[in-house]
Amino acid sequence: MTTKTVSTLIKAVTAQLSAVGIEDPSINARLLIRQAFRWSATRQLSNLSKIAPTDQLPLLESLVARRINREPLSYITGKTEFFKRQFTVDERVLIPRAESEQLVVQAIGYARKCGIENPRIADVGTGSGAIAISIALEMPSAEVFATDISSEALEVAHMNACKLGAEVKFAQGNLLAPLQGKFDIIVSNPPYIKSHVIKSLEAEITREPRIALDGGPDGIKVIAPLLEEIESMLRPSYSAAYVEIDPPIADIVLKTTQAKFPYAEVSILTDLAGLIRCISIENN
Repeated sequence: MTTKTVSTLIKAVTAQLSAVGIEDPSINARLLIRQAFRWSATRQLSNLSKIAPTDQLPLLESLVARRINREPLSYITGKTEFFKRQFTVDERVLIPRAESEQLVVQAIGYARKCGIENPRIADVGTGSGAIAISIALEMPSAEVFATDISSEALEVAHMNACKLGAEVKFAQGNLLAPLQGKFDIIVSNPPYIKSHVIKSLEAEITREPRIALDGGPDGIKVIAPLLEEIESMLRPSYSAAYVEIDPPIADIVLKTTQAKFPYAEVSILTDLAGLIRCISIENN
């Protein structure tokens, strides 16, 4: 990259990314340049007509090369936004998606609707900790627990909790096994993509931890045992569980859940775009 203004540099990087089919190349270019130059959005905007600092161009080139190689942008910048907060992420964890914010909304909404003043809440398979931390910060009166089978993921979750000042009790282990007692609300974004589908997903997604994606041949390898554990650890009344699912497995998850919770109100919830998002279990 030769000496050029920041504005011209943005256009050049955008063209590089666009040429290989990167979605939203202009946004990616601006974020990569901010990362390389350690600039805020405001500083980048105020420097558009100025010459780009040449000492950081080699770093920018390496970041652009990583993005062209389909490394997720959030891994390159080391951060992503979830529930209006910035979370640290890297290759040890799944990148939190905006769609998963619905689990936070449902948990908080149910506790408030039922007047549960100090709810005991568990987040299963917490990854970066985004869901558990968001619930803890939005509802300080809640006692929030979070589990993950990956010790590396829990390192990231701990880091995020400390950075954001959230009080969450983390425990390593499979599903709800590390926890004891009954819970008012249980949430989870488990692996739910059918194994054979993963290789056909966007290249960026396949760079994320497979353990956080792979739901087995039918997509419910993790969800089925999770439902078993939810049944034993959810309070019998005025309690709820919300589990994120993939639309293609909605029917089998609904039938499995209805059989497991015959006396609960079981339903499939959609997001704002009308897409199937999670299974809801409410004991009212």
